[in-house]
Amino acid sequence: MDRRFGVEIEFLSTITVDAALMSLRAAGIQVEYMGYTHQTTPQWKIVTDGSCGYELVSPVLEGEAGLEEVRIAAAALEAAGAQVDRRCGFHVHFDASTMKLKAVKNLFKLWLKFEDVLDTFQPQSRRGNSNTYCQSNLKDQCRDAAGHRDACLAMFEAIDACKDIDQMKELYPCRYRKLNIHSFFRHRTLEVRHHSGTTDPEKITNWVRLMARLFDAAEAAATVRNRPQDTGLGISRMKWFCQAVNATGLVKFYKARAKKLAA
Repeated sequence: MDRRFGVEIEFLSTITVDAALMSLRAAGIQVEYMGYTHQTTPQWKIVTDGSCGYELVSPVLEGEAGLEEVRIAAAALEAAGAQVDRRCGFHVHFDASTMKLKAVKNLFKLWLKFEDVLDTFQPQSRRGNSNTYCQSNLKDQCRDAAGHRDACLAMFEAIDACKDIDQMKELYPCRYRKLNIHSFFRHRTLEVRHHSGTTDPEKITNWVRLMARLFDAAEAAATVRNRPQDTGLGISRMKWFCQAVNATGLVKFYKARAKKLAA
């Protein structure tokens, strides 16, 4: 994994800021408490979050070294006793400053095409339009494969008609989408807001890796075709998704996660 990225780990105010800072600093993480701010900083920061309590926000990180820093920070939060519930989320920003418009379009098409699969990796509170802060990127909710195909087709046509990223933004007036384009205009990133709240280092690092593969696939694809009509929804399509994003090394983890969440 060689992409530039940043993470936001939301957690409840069941521990004090001082307890979180002490644990993070003991683990070697340079971190400050900064109240409420969207300022990008050269060190980690804890900020207040109106939906759940607090948020641990990374600086700009890169590649495997960045992933290891995220793992250490998440483990330190766990050690401090940080807790999450359905109000919390885990967000990842990927640098999109050099992405071509075609790659951005491919990324959103891939997301639309496989959002039903990505939903199986999340609890019910993050699926479809269940959560106010991470709404579906599809305009219509789909109950079957044919409905999903039709919804994707409509959005694919709208995406193809966009002549620049400003017009892409007009497709999604609100930033509270699972894949958020609005962050591009503030940070030159594209933000994945889909994941449920967690401080688990394995869940966090695997999700960053999986999403990086999705970005890689978007940049490499000559085109993204609409989904077939006869392949069901969700878990039955996981194989196609894993092949599309080259999820080597992550398949076992996400198969187990989808099976556990479906039980």
